[in-house]
Amino acid sequence: MRLISAIALLGTVLLTSACATTQSTQATDLNTNTAAEAPPLPEPALLKALPETVESFELEGFKHFEDGSGGYSIRYANDRKRRIADLYVYPVAEENTNLAHNQLVLGSTRATLMAIGEATRQGHYSNFNVINAATRAQGVRTIARVQATYLRQNLASYTLVYQTEHEGTLLKIRLTMPDNESNRSSKEWDTFADSMFEKAVSNLKKTKQTDEIEDVQPI
Repeated sequence: MRLISAIALLGTVLLTSACATTQSTQATDLNTNTAAEAPPLPEPALLKALPETVESFELEGFKHFEDGSGGYSIRYANDRKRRIADLYVYPVAEENTNLAHNQLVLGSTRATLMAIGEATRQGHYSNFNVINAATRAQGVRTIARVQATYLRQNLASYTLVYQTEHEGTLLKIRLTMPDNESNRSSKEWDTFADSMFEKAVSNLKKTKQTDEIEDVQPI
């Protein structure tokens, strides 16, 4: 694993604000859909491919982004231990489709941290502190991993953000839990993230193949 400083991660790639589309939504808690007047969107195809249980987490549900991007999030949780794991799937902004894979991963990670920082300035969190940042290769993909702590309602929290990209789709996982030595030292979070990314990428590939078959017109 190649360690990089939090400052380097934050400053490596300065993308347009479009790269942060939906990031402010992602930095906050999962909320119910307020667009009651709009017809409900179908559940993401990925949801059918995911298991009810992954490691110590149970599947809770999904939420479509309300910005028209086609992005969505899927939540797993462990209520007893107050742990939440959100998987975000959303398209690369059109302005950034020409950027390389590594640039997209680092730029989107930077945008996520900026959104959390903005939430801190707005009073949702306090004492937000990045304690470690790293990237590693998983096959041909780059995965960014950031560990941070913060206070919310005077409760010490520990969060990990994992980010990668696959052929124009950004994938992010954010885990949040109480800040303690057991949670900080657990290897479960990396295993969870790797498993979810593999399932999400496999689903994206399958969906693309299906779309290509449907696009073929009979002679």
